[in-house]
Amino acid sequence: MKSNHLFAHILFILLMFSLSLGQMETLAETLIDSPQNTVGKAEQCTDGTSVTLSGAYSPYSVHLIKAEASGHIVRINAREGQILPANVPIMEIDSSALEKELGSLKQVLHALILEETILKKNLELTKRKYARYLKLKKAGHIEEQSLEDMESVVNNAQMAIVENRQKQAETRRSIAEITDRIKKSRPSFAIPLYVSQNFKELYETVVPGENLSRLLDVSKAKIHLVFSLSCFKKIEHRLKKGKPISFSIILADKQTIRAKGHVEKLKVDPDNHYLYSYGFDLVFPPIKDLVWGQVVQVKLEL
Repeated sequence: MKSNHLFAHILFILLMFSLSLGQMETLAETLIDSPQNTVGKAEQCTDGTSVTLSGAYSPYSVHLIKAEASGHIVRINAREGQILPANVPIMEIDSSALEKELGSLKQVLHALILEETILKKNLELTKRKYARYLKLKKAGHIEEQSLEDMESVVNNAQMAIVENRQKQAETRRSIAEITDRIKKSRPSFAIPLYVSQNFKELYETVVPGENLSRLLDVSKAKIHLVFSLSCFKKIEHRLKKGKPISFSIILADKQTIRAKGHVEKLKVDPDNHYLYSYGFDLVFPPIKDLVWGQVVQVKLEL
């Protein structure tokens, strides 16, 4: 009886041990498949039709304007919070001395051009005279020295024109340089820009390299969106530069603004392990209800 009882007890222990191993394996499998413990599996960033990320509502571009000319500011055409019209200088640096110098150079150039006209006529007359000297020499009416002297006169007339044209070229270069300096004293732009900040006031003196203004291109808006690598791999085939894309902007109060835009500056750099390796600018028309710099959620419709 004792041996039978002992055998039954050993069998019970082995059975319980077997059950425990099975439970442990089941628990291990559960932990491995758990999303919190996934290794090497792509994160759930999209439901298949959309993906939601956060980003700051920003102007399309920011331009820090630095002085390229020296002098004091004589005019400011747009203040902070205003729109600077296209081709209107943001500030005008005194260029009266340059204007005076430019005027003098233009007068010099005009005189040189008139002089060239006279020199050309003189050369033409001299060449005719030289042709007559050749005929006289053949007829034996003049000596060789007279002909050589006439050749020298022709050469001098030609050299006078060459020198004149060199002076014209130098004067034109000086005019171009001063014109460029005057242009740089009046920085303007081909598109309207919003004046975010003026660093200088009227009548202040500036030197090249000093900050003048910070201007914003608010003709378009953008939100820079950043993806994790695993998320990016799931949707990269749907992101093409310039491709139209529909999206919604979700505000803190859950208000939703629907809009359309396109992808710009798509950045994919597998060798760069920084956060911004995978992302792009979502560019779209400005939305008047949003404030520049406001952080919003963006739901991309894929």
